[in-house]
Amino acid sequence: MGEVCAELGEVVDVLWRSGTPSLQIPYLFNIALAISEYLPSFPAAPGATFGLLRKMDHALASLLVGRDVASGEALPGLQEEGSGMSRTDMVRCKSIVEQTRVVVVEVMGREGEVEDEESVAAGTTEGEETDGGDTRIDWDEEDEDEAALHNMDVAKVYENTIERLNEALNRGTAYDVGASG
Repeated sequence: MGEVCAELGEVVDVLWRSGTPSLQIPYLFNIALAISEYLPSFPAAPGATFGLLRKMDHALASLLVGRDVASGEALPGLQEEGSGMSRTDMVRCKSIVEQTRVVVVEVMGREGEVEDEESVAAGTTEGEETDGGDTRIDWDEEDEDEAALHNMDVAKVYENTIERLNEALNRGTAYDVGASG
């Protein structure tokens, strides 16, 4: 999954730099759907997966509000202040985001298969690392800390997008303006 995330991350970078919301939104949705479809098919690669999901979260949340959520700058390609997404896009985005969150919880909760991301990059397999002699290095304590960090990452999948979606979808409803039925 590490290689898949790296390749998709490059596509997301190109889309983000394009500054064209009419292209960014549908392609980001397609990438988000691809992520949720690919995740169960590969051994988990938490570092790469969460890195890509953070990048996707930033892009989708920024398109929702019409500003870069990290810098506060207006997004290029948006004519007016506000969201680059229509209500229909927002509803579709919410569905994709919720689906992906469920898939991430399932995949990261599986016992067993976890891709060793450092080994993939270095060309080694898990269990081959030594300190240069014949002694194996014990990585268990480091793995426990990393697992705790990944558990927090699971809870934060698409966090910014969900917050912005809830604000945008609830804006202007009868509940917000105090109308009574």
